[in-house]
Amino acid sequence: MRTKKKLIIICLIMVVIAFGIAIVIKQNKQSKRNDVKIPILLYHNFVKAVPDSDPDNFNYINTPESFEENIKTFLENGYTIISMKELALADSGKIDLPNKPLVITFDDGYYSNYEYIYPILKQYQVKASIFIVTDKIGQEMDGIKYLSWEECLEMQNSGLVEIGSHSKKHVFYDKRSVRELRDDVKASYDKIEEHLGKQELKIFAYPYGAYTSETVTTLKNNGIDFQIYDIGMNYFKDLDRNYIKRINIHCEMTGKEIIEEIEAY
Repeated sequence: MRTKKKLIIICLIMVVIAFGIAIVIKQNKQSKRNDVKIPILLYHNFVKAVPDSDPDNFNYINTPESFEENIKTFLENGYTIISMKELALADSGKIDLPNKPLVITFDDGYYSNYEYIYPILKQYQVKASIFIVTDKIGQEMDGIKYLSWEECLEMQNSGLVEIGSHSKKHVFYDKRSVRELRDDVKASYDKIEEHLGKQELKIFAYPYGAYTSETVTTLKNNGIDFQIYDIGMNYFKDLDRNYIKRINIHCEMTGKEIIEEIEAY
């Protein structure tokens, strides 16, 4: 009888100890989560030679050489470049987030992303997300060439590139009905999945960052996992998948300048 009581007491003590350890681990993880910034960088088109003038004030073009310098600088300064999928897994507690994560994204789906940037991603084995305007895929407009579905598939199959939606037709969706937004985003993902297969993670980057509270609620209720539409910094402690921010990288911004901007938040 005494032996049985002793075993019960020992078991209770072990349960209490295990419970205490679990609490400490949880607190440590939460503390670590609280400390982590998640910078998401935004690039657009790439050119070999920077023109003398630019109607968009050099905010949406860059050079491959500058991009490679950025990547080398990030890696040399201890950043780990992760995918949006890895961010989702970390947010769900399925994997640990590195101490200095960084996400690379591109908007619009320019051919230059494949021609100039994809080789750099392969060389350094870093991941990125490209948000495409599906009506522009395979097109050339105003002298600007866009990706083909074959190029998108090749990059996706490499395991380095995620393809997401930047809408069907690239308009100001804060000026359109939420029904039109919903239908356009659905149509864009239908087209993506037709050519690239089922997408487990669905991300929508708003054209021009133009959104309303109603558009956010609509997409959240219609299967979009991440919504991207603002400029700024994300913090892991209060990460909101429906309110993801990015830092726009203007022409020939150096890696050091980008890191200084990250650290300023």
